[in-house]
Amino acid sequence: MELVDIITQVKHLACTQKKYHVDRHGEYVQLVFRNTYLKSWLDKIEAILGAPIKKADQPVTEELVELTEDFGEIFDHQTLFLQEIDDQRVMAMFWPWRNQGMTTLKLMILNKI
Repeated sequence: MELVDIITQVKHLACTQKKYHVDRHGEYVQLVFRNTYLKSWLDKIEAILGAPIKKADQPVTEELVELTEDFGEIFDHQTLFLQEIDDQRVMAMFWPWRNQGMTTLKLMILNKI
């Protein structure tokens, strides 16, 4: 799977900012969108990656912190999706902004090290 495959499936959803990055871990994109679209984004990512391994109302475990620490970590109010495919790890981290009506989605395809 490539990041462009996922981006193509969500390109019809509204977002206000996009940042693309490639490094030794793999490739990722940050998308920012209004919270009014959050359910649509969550539904679409779930259709691609399956159910989240951590929902916004679930506490963070040490294992999840280790898994996400290179990308800013995951916190209690955030949602995390994970799918392992061959030699890749696909992650989607939803970070709602506190009191600002926006969410950042970090979508990554990482090389397993």
